[in-house]
Amino acid sequence: MSPEQKKKAIEGIIDTLDHILADAKLRVTEAQDAMIHDELNQAIGALLGLDEKLQNAMALYRTVIALHREGR
Repeated sequence: MSPEQKKKAIEGIIDTLDHILADAKLRVTEAQDAMIHDELNQAIGALLGLDEKLQNAMALYRTVIALHREGR
C-alpha cells in the first residue's frame, strides 16, 4: 500500500469512527435524559446495541493503528 493509499484509508476509517462514536454519545445522552425523568426502561433501551457499536469502534481503532505501524 502506498503512503497516499494508507493516508486515505486511515482518513476514511477515522471518519467512520467519528460517526460511530457520535452515535454512541447520542445514545448515552438519551439514556441520561431518560434517567433524569425516572424512565429506567427507556434508559436501558437507549443503551441497547451500544456494546456492538463500541466493539466496531475498537476494531476500527485497531485497524488504524495497524495501518500506521505497517511497513515500519
